[in-house]
Amino acid sequence: MSFMADIRKPPPSTEPDAPGEQPWSRAELADAGIADPTAITEALRDLDVWSRAFERHLGTVLTVNPTDLSAMQHLIQNGPLSPSELAGRLGVSTAASTLVVDRLVALGHAERHPHDHDRRKIVVVPARASVNRAVDELLPIIAGISGLVDGLGPHDRTVVERFLRDVTEVYRTATEAARPLE
Repeated sequence: MSFMADIRKPPPSTEPDAPGEQPWSRAELADAGIADPTAITEALRDLDVWSRAFERHLGTVLTVNPTDLSAMQHLIQNGPLSPSELAGRLGVSTAASTLVVDRLVALGHAERHPHDHDRRKIVVVPARASVNRAVDELLPIIAGISGLVDGLGPHDRTVVERFLRDVTEVYRTATEAARPLE
């Protein structure tokens, strides 16, 4: 479950991440030193819930599991990657990355190509049809958010951008603090 308190019931067709996991109550939040959630906190929670629901939808449309979807996102955003580069981005072993690539190739979502400069290496390239399918699913979200941004005045854009960057920093800091010492 996300760090955001699930004060209200989740939107239809979403489930908590862990079976049997219950949302935090207002009393439990108060006991943890967290004041009553604000409309912004609840909006962030809703954004998190619906974002994860959309990712599940996209994975279903493309018939891939979450790890394979993440691999596809890296390939689409960054272009061809070697299996070891993909492993590093996914945080998995190279053996696990090879299995991901095998699944993506078998489903027609990716292809293996020789590396441009090193004949011993291969790179994984996203298949054009899969990229197009993913983009078709993402376009309504991209266009919708673009329309919202276009409707903001310069001051509001600055405030929203700063707030979102600060929220991102909270996540980054918490993630880095949680990493085991290497």
